[in-house]
Amino acid sequence: MVYVYDSSYIIAMILPDENNTEIDIVHDALDENDNIYIPQLLWYEITNIFKNLIRNKRFTNDEVIHFFPMVSFINYITDFEHGIDYTKKIWELCNIYNLTGYDAAYLELAYRKKAILCTLDENLINAAKKHGVTVIV
Repeated sequence: MVYVYDSSYIIAMILPDENNTEIDIVHDALDENDNIYIPQLLWYEITNIFKNLIRNKRFTNDEVIHFFPMVSFINYITDFEHGIDYTKKIWELCNIYNLTGYDAAYLELAYRKKAILCTLDENLINAAKKHGVTVIV
């Protein structure tokens, strides 16, 4: 199987106060033949999320630093799609489903790879279903 994980899904797996048993069950069921894709932007999103965790005093800097290895425990395949044609696809998805460019990038990747999208984002879930992409919440 092919999956696309978004940042909400990954963060829910690693933050102790967002522990989600259902996500753990789904992820633990994967095997070595399954592929998990992420767009390159996920690395920036994770950094921003960590920065906001500190800014909002939810975790300290030292605590956040310990989350970094947890992000990389999964063998992701980072997708490096780029260019004006890719930007047009993202733009179209943004406009059709009223998504951010970030969310549209996950949707585009899941659609292109014929992957199951793993997200907790309600807007992205709704858009994916309308676009014919299978979603695991």
